[in-house]
Amino acid sequence: MKSKTIIRLIGLTAILSLMLAACTVDTECRRSTGIHLNVVFSCDSLRQSTDSARLSKDSLAMDTIRFSTISGLEIHGLGRDSILYTEDQTISLAKLPLRPDSLHSDFVLSFNGHTDTLTILHQNDMQFISLACGCMVFHTIDDVKGYRAFIDSVDILNTQVGTSNDQHLRIFFHKW
Repeated sequence: MKSKTIIRLIGLTAILSLMLAACTVDTECRRSTGIHLNVVFSCDSLRQSTDSARLSKDSLAMDTIRFSTISGLEIHGLGRDSILYTEDQTISLAKLPLRPDSLHSDFVLSFNGHTDTLTILHQNDMQFISLACGCMVFHTIDDVKGYRAFIDSVDILNTQVGTSNDQHLRIFFHKW
């Protein structure tokens, strides 16, 4: 009789151990898994409007450019229902989600009655994190196109878009 009780106790202990192990959170899942393109703004128009997006490697130039807090800017993804930022918000940094199922992501920016469409060309790299977390899609920015109404130019500051809080694009507005 005692052996049956011991076997049941061992079986119950094994089942409880498996249940507890199934409930533990994978340490990789605890880290930030939000992948966004981080965009900063500047009202200092330092380039001619014919300049295209380019990679900025001059760290001294970044120190001389003032970043701006913007009111009245509305941003939404082209072909998406939701508005990412409303004109009622005041922002100094925009976090934009890039499409994992396409090689370009389009965003419509509206400001002071003007509208620009920003097309971000990018590569997607799906990386397996773990069984519990699944996969994440990281991006590499190739180019930025399709603006001129109120956006003067765009600098690509960092081409690698992942889970870090790095700044990826700097948008310069026209001075009117």
